Amino acid sequence: MNNTHNSQLCFVSSKDLRCPNCNSTNVKKVSLAYQEGLFCTASHTRFSAGAAGGHGPGIIIGKAITRGLHQSLLSERLSPPVKWSYRKLIRWWAVLFLSIDWIVFYVNTFVIKNFPHVLSPPVTRFALLSAATFVLLLVLFWRHNRSAYKRQYSKWDRSYLCPRCGTLTEQG
Repeated sequence: MNNTHNSQLCFVSSKDLRCPNCNSTNVKKVSLAYQEGLFCTASHTRFSAGAAGGHGPGIIIGKAITRGLHQSLLSERLSPPVKWSYRKLIRWWAVLFLSIDWIVFYVNTFVIKNFPHVLSPPVTRFALLSAATFVLLLVLFWRHNRSAYKRQYSKWDRSYLCPRCGTLTEQG
């Protein structure tokens, strides 16, 4: 059984774990408070109807499944840190590279009209600069996901919330 489901009934009441603001011993782990604010919804709908019209009878049958995730404001505030997405980096870099490259190509080919070549020096320079920027961003994302994310997640995992006054405390 998942450990987070077992811990929902446990409150920390130790002399070491007290709220620094109101001195309450009724503090709760942030991960538990986050989980308590998540609500999953799944609903099924069926629809059927019969109709008679000018071109003969018709039958309509439908089925829909709706799924959703609802989150309280407190749970949203207590969300764990997330890793930076490599997919988003690649997608945004490709969009920016292609759009700016097209502008540079258009200006060189149709506005200036000095460079009838597809691979003009400005386009080549821009492609090299863009590739170097992409590699630099990739290294920065990798470093964040390997070190900064681990520190942030560890800090989040050691944090406690006082339900009485709303104070966040880091223990350990």
